[in-house]
Amino acid sequence: MLQNTAERASGASPAPAQAAPAGTVSTGRAWYTVLLLSLLYVVSQVDRSILALLAEPVSKALGIDDRQMALLLGLGFALLYAFGGIILGHFVDTRNRRVVATCGIVLWSAATITSAFATDYWTLLLLRSGVALGEAVLMPTAISLIADLFPPERRGLPVAAFTSIGSSMTFGSYIFGGAAVSLAGALAPGSHMAVWQLSLIIVGIPGLALALIFALSAAVPPHRHAIVPDTPELSIGAMLAHFTSRGRFLGPLLSLTGLNCIYGLAIAIWLPTVLIREHGVSAATAGYLVGSFGVPSALIGNFFWQGVATRMQRNDPLRGNLRAFIIPALVVAPLNAGGLLTHNMWIQLAGFGIGTFFSTGFNVLTPLSVQYYVPAGLRARMVTVNFLLISVLGYALGPWAAVELGLLLSHGPDSLRLGLAAGAAITWPVLIIATLVAIRNVDGPAAQ
Repeated sequence: MLQNTAERASGASPAPAQAAPAGTVSTGRAWYTVLLLSLLYVVSQVDRSILALLAEPVSKALGIDDRQMALLLGLGFALLYAFGGIILGHFVDTRNRRVVATCGIVLWSAATITSAFATDYWTLLLLRSGVALGEAVLMPTAISLIADLFPPERRGLPVAAFTSIGSSMTFGSYIFGGAAVSLAGALAPGSHMAVWQLSLIIVGIPGLALALIFALSAAVPPHRHAIVPDTPELSIGAMLAHFTSRGRFLGPLLSLTGLNCIYGLAIAIWLPTVLIREHGVSAATAGYLVGSFGVPSALIGNFFWQGVATRMQRNDPLRGNLRAFIIPALVVAPLNAGGLLTHNMWIQLAGFGIGTFFSTGFNVLTPLSVQYYVPAGLRARMVTVNFLLISVLGYALGPWAAVELGLLLSHGPDSLRLGLAAGAAITWPVLIIATLVAIRNVDGPAAQ
């Protein structure tokens, strides 16, 4: 009975819970693919966040103000990452995942490199949109592949391992970015390019190499739903029908990470600039500081919340995985806002680090929930719906809202910091309500 809703919406016959992954992919090769996907996640996060670290020199070189930079850091990703991701998620669910993913990797890497040659705001916005479109392939591909490479009872650890990279590299990417900036600074005197241009080229090159490695060596079995007898290919219409029929549950569930990202991504994007403006540190030092506080918190948090979800689901198969969202929903926003209300740099970084530990709960619990509550043939596309909400709320709304709220509160160098704190405070009650609504409206797990 628990899976009837999913089956009616998709129009598919019930898939046997014991359906095994196609082929005989060994455990070692399956984990090799998870490692490769994780390395790609590292590169994608560095390519995504490098512009935040270079915001000051890029703004001066291209004549970009804070409002334009907020739209550039957010909207360029939000537009194509969100809406293009829905179409690409359909391809991930229904086409050759090796080909789709490889094309995406090449696209975002090439767009990162060519961003170094942008001459104005609009050109850079277009190129950053290319980065977003390419990166939109990675998460749905990874979640779809992990579900087909591992049986249901063994998916928690590889999902946590992969998502831990995303959470830690949201901030750890600043360490790699800082290293790239330092290397670019050493190379710049012998070139005819600015440090920010060389930095973009340096971080874009590894993705092209990894694209070739993925294309040649990743374990990519046939889709699980494709080998289940009597299960038709699931169309975009079936996905929309499934989402509509379960909207009271899936809507709030998939919105949780996006709501958290309204202030979470805004802090990740603007915190280096806050440190540079208010405390006079260099771009490289700002990257090292943010990464040093964010990476350990994110790594510990990901595996901690995966363990919490596993235990709670074992005790409560219907709602256990969802109840794990309650604690981070209650505490993460106050921690972030509290740290940002002080002018002390170390308190700001401490609040950010502790808040990151709780914030990673959303990053790991959401994909685990998608794998548990969504049918196999729709998982990649539901992940892209989640990323649509992350893009619209986190990338497009969050950084821009922090600038506007800050300008309402102050016109001094503390404007961004106060705007970030205000965004966290305003979002907090909405996040709590969405968590409680998702728990109340859960309608049961899908066939695994």
